[in-house]
Amino acid sequence: MTIHRSSLAPELFAHQPAPRADGRLEVTITYLELAFGAWTRRAVPPSSAVTITYEATPSVALYRELYDRVGRPWLWYERRLLSDESLGALLARPGHELHTARAGGDVAGYFELDNDELAFFGLTPDHIGQRIGPWLLDRAIERAFARGSRRLSLNTNTVDHPRALATYLKAGFHVTRSEAKELQDPRVLWPDLYRWPPA
Repeated sequence: MTIHRSSLAPELFAHQPAPRADGRLEVTITYLELAFGAWTRRAVPPSSAVTITYEATPSVALYRELYDRVGRPWLWYERRLLSDESLGALLARPGHELHTARAGGDVAGYFELDNDELAFFGLTPDHIGQRIGPWLLDRAIERAFARGSRRLSLNTNTVDHPRALATYLKAGFHVTRSEAKELQDPRVLWPDLYRWPPA
């Protein structure tokens, strides 16, 4: 599957460091939390009609497609390391939910809840910049609180979308802690998939 980043402004990736010869990637992970009373609903309706589908029994294939299409530009890779069996067990465990957003029949993004955590959230590259992000984040928060969470946690890091942290803060999340970490660089692990420089 080809992930086109050329439709996105090059400055969206300027904060991502070039791959290192040792295959390591330094990031700072920021952990955030939102209490129900602090939620600031920001959503202006998207510029096009977007529908959200709860995937009651998501297949591993569907999940891998969503994870790749949304996450590859931001160097997500850890779920790629899971076997089909391990990933299937994760998707089926209690407290886990997957919701896909579609615009005009095309996948626009998804959010993934795991008990009281917004585990993954994002848009496909072709749907960034259409006012879908804050609106979809509101839907994710709304769903989390509707199913009983009183506090919702998430994390982001310094190679994610450069406006990710600001978007979460505007929704009412507050930072609980940050940590520096060295990860494997997927651009070194899978150079044919995670091309550098972005194309």
